[in-house]
Amino acid sequence: MIVKNILQNKPKGLGVVFVSPDASITEATRMLAHHRIGALVAVETGGRIAGILSERDIIRGLSEKLGDCLTLKVRDLMTANVLTCREQDTIDSVMETMTNKRIRHLPVVDAGGGLVGIVTIGDVVKISLEKAHMDVNDLRDYVAAVR
Repeated sequence: MIVKNILQNKPKGLGVVFVSPDASITEATRMLAHHRIGALVAVETGGRIAGILSERDIIRGLSEKLGDCLTLKVRDLMTANVLTCREQDTIDSVMETMTNKRIRHLPVVDAGGGLVGIVTIGDVVKISLEKAHMDVNDLRDYVAAVR
């Protein structure tokens, strides 16, 4: 299975939620809560990915800046060196990246670096569970046929 399959199977309306790097952390937390998501992709005016802001980034900011955190801008707390994947990447490679780098959100980009979607750890776990269930059913069918 490849990333493109995950993006095609996501429910409509669950696309990438963008935020300006110049938005306040207060605004970003409201967006996260409203959309019930764990990360926002920070995008510059021209559409270039500037970074990603996750719940973990905000918690880290709170622990370091305390009350001042909410007056900061997204660019102050976001991860600027964003790891990405491509639609042709396998689910196994995405899972490996997420595990090794301890991240939960991976933006999907096209060959030109344009953002086409986002894959979450939840997406990867869901696909992995579906595959495991299919494998179990195939083995049951095989064992039943051999008897």
